Amino acid sequence: MEVRQGVVQAIEAGSSYEEAAETFGVSLSLVSRFLTRLRGTGSVKPEKFGGYKGYALEEHWTRLIQWVNDRPDITLPELQARLKKEKIVVSQTAIFRFLRHLDFAFKTISDGVRASACGRRNGRGVSCWWEGAADGFLVAGTP
Repeated sequence: MEVRQGVVQAIEAGSSYEEAAETFGVSLSLVSRFLTRLRGTGSVKPEKFGGYKGYALEEHWTRLIQWVNDRPDITLPELQARLKKEKIVVSQTAIFRFLRHLDFAFKTISDGVRASACGRRNGRGVSCWWEGAADGFLVAGTP
């Protein structure tokens, strides 16, 4: 933070961009960015970096749990279609990650082969379902 403030103070005291950059050992573009940030936000503090990003489906968790409870063998495309009918557009990956966040696990039973979707694969029967717990309650069981 000292460098940022020093650069701004040097410019305000009449130094050129080049002089401020050389004095503080930074590039001309960095001097320009500091001043642009100061004009835009009133501060040269850096923006937040990293942190927690919530889930797009956070508001709809009760509905998802209910759907999985009603049909433990529901597929990601089916969940995506149900959400789309309610004008909630998310990817299958987002649904999978959110269910995993709620401590659900995707279970399959086959000859050691993970199914790409519930049903049949390569002529073999495959059984698959969601199993997990949310808020300490078992929400989906084995078939």
